[in-house]
Amino acid sequence: MTPIKAFIVDDEADACQLLQNLLKDFSLIEVSQTFSDALQALDAAITEAPDVIFLDISMPEITGLEFLKQVNEFTPETLVVFVSAHKNHALEALQNNAFDFIPKPVDKNELRRVIHKITVARYRQQATKIPTANNRVLLKTSEGHHYISPENVLYLEAEGNYTKLVLKENKTLLSGINLGRLSEQFPAEQFLRISRKHIINKNYLTFMNFCKKQCMVSANGKEYQLEVSVKLKELKQYL
Repeated sequence: MTPIKAFIVDDEADACQLLQNLLKDFSLIEVSQTFSDALQALDAAITEAPDVIFLDISMPEITGLEFLKQVNEFTPETLVVFVSAHKNHALEALQNNAFDFIPKPVDKNELRRVIHKITVARYRQQATKIPTANNRVLLKTSEGHHYISPENVLYLEAEGNYTKLVLKENKTLLSGINLGRLSEQFPAEQFLRISRKHIINKNYLTFMNFCKKQCMVSANGKEYQLEVSVKLKELKQYL
């Protein structure tokens, strides 16, 4: 099984470091980043979609519950485990689709229980992924069922709970699935999230203005200018 990519988010840097040290004993968990700034963590989570986020509840920039709602909308496959001294929030967290809750101070046995649960969930998630037909994506719209090659998609755009797909033949389709869930069907190595609203096909990226935080995707003489809101350092890493 591939390593489970994890974020740790806590406004107390010492708490991040303590949990990171505890997780070193679990070989399947790979802590890729730690954050003391929750808003910065949220941007990174939406862009990188880690497998799991260990998240504090009481933070100054944004509460853990508000953070969870954003993750559920934009990257629904990411598991969120709350790590908090406020045990009274445990029920509310689970009611809002948190994966689990670990009370502070973190007990090693409790952490082991949650890691085992994460491992099982990730295995089941990978085993039940919907296969595409001949590398095509099945898209259900009000018109019927469309089988689309990812190569034909320039970008995906969130429209509330719907997603608009802009195709290279100057055609658009509207899916009833939100952007986070729909994007799971597209190859991660080819499609890149540039903002909460847009995911682009890197093969059609023709221009990037890092100063103005804008990019251009184009095909067949048609150009689309899109805003970029992810951290530029992270964006350069994936381009």
